[in-house]
Amino acid sequence: MSKLEIICELLVNELIDFEKDVNRLTESIAKVENLQVKFDTKPLEGLLDQLQALGKEEEVARMNYLRDFQQKLDGAKIYPSWAVISFSVMIALCCLLSFSIYKIKSEAQKNEKTAYANGEKAATEYINLYLRENPKALESYKKWAENQ
Repeated sequence: MSKLEIICELLVNELIDFEKDVNRLTESIAKVENLQVKFDTKPLEGLLDQLQALGKEEEVARMNYLRDFQQKLDGAKIYPSWAVISFSVMIALCCLLSFSIYKIKSEAQKNEKTAYANGEKAATEYINLYLRENPKALESYKKWAENQ
């Protein structure tokens, strides 16, 4: 944006200088017209006509430049399209990857809980079976449980 500002500042300075020159010229013309001396103003009128023609040419050139500049600004892109597409694809892949990792982790936690519950149930059944087959061990367990 700084180049645009510099260009605009240069254009404004040139326009201000041109306006000052035109004002000085009109002031000079007003002074000449107020003089009591009579002389031929035909050469001045020719110069004035040339200056006006030059001013019109400069204005046309400035307008063409500004139009071209505006077209370039309208056609300018901040980011190239391949970068935007790549970024969008990467975001989509990251979202899919995050979702799949979440699903895998939640499934693993569910499987761990199920395995723990099955293991606990199997251990309890095994202990109960052992205690039924070994009455001495059951008596020892009951004594131990009462003391606890």
